[in-house]
Amino acid sequence: MQKITASTKVCEVLNEHPELIDYLMELRLCRADTGPDNIMSWELSRAAAEEGLNLQSLLLELNKRIQE
Repeated sequence: MQKITASTKVCEVLNEHPELIDYLMELRLCRADTGPDNIMSWELSRAAAEEGLNLQSLLLELNKRIQE
């Protein structure tokens, strides 16, 4: 996976970067929702909005962590 963007799905981030699981759990973006419309299948833009997170800050932090 290249750069993480607003349209990247939460499950794609986790599949490509399992080292981010703990961080995403802290933000409540990685959880055991069930059903066809769960947070894991959402784009980061929607997930961030639902959790009241600043999307740009989230994207900067995620991309910073995959560069390290």
